[in-house]
Amino acid sequence: MARPSRRAERREDILGAAIALLERHDVAALRMGDVAAELGLTANAVRYYFKDVEALVTELALRSDVRFRDERLALVAAIDDPAEQLARVIEAGLPLGPEDAEWRAIWRAVLAAGFELDRHAAVGGIYHRQVAVYAQVVAGGADAGAFALAAPAVDVAMTLMSMEDYLGYRIVARDPLVDRGTALRLMRGYAEQATGATLPPAA
Repeated sequence: MARPSRRAERREDILGAAIALLERHDVAALRMGDVAAELGLTANAVRYYFKDVEALVTELALRSDVRFRDERLALVAAIDDPAEQLARVIEAGLPLGPEDAEWRAIWRAVLAAGFELDRHAAVGGIYHRQVAVYAQVVAGGADAGAFALAAPAVDVAMTLMSMEDYLGYRIVARDPLVDRGTALRLMRGYAEQATGATLPPAA
């Protein structure tokens, strides 16, 4: 297997440093010089890979496409049973816990786009690309006769994705009444009602 290029490794190092900084500071306080200092680099060395903080924050937001779209599609492809596919997709979308630094950083980066998603097409599309993963699983289960849907597949998918986003936020925001177990229970309960299927136990 080919090794990752040095450029790709350096970009990952920079993103990792940004994630670490966002655990200590708000997005608004993120500076290229701080990211560079975290790695022992100059600010210009960081700008070689990301021209400014906005580009860096956008790239952080788009990490969600790898973790929450690409990796979940790979999960689905490796599983035959639609009910198990849905169970595992739900599990993979939620943060591992309040200390899930990558999940927290991605959410902060997404929120940095504010209320102007029409001006941030790449970030604005994150939600819909993940809805498409759920829709694929739900529609596929219905086509296979494993699901009896109570609503159109895309509606079920959008509801699950909305639950995932908000419950996930409550987890990483350290809401004492919402942990990963609670979020899984609520999402699985809705999924079973919406599909008429019983999901297998959590992994």
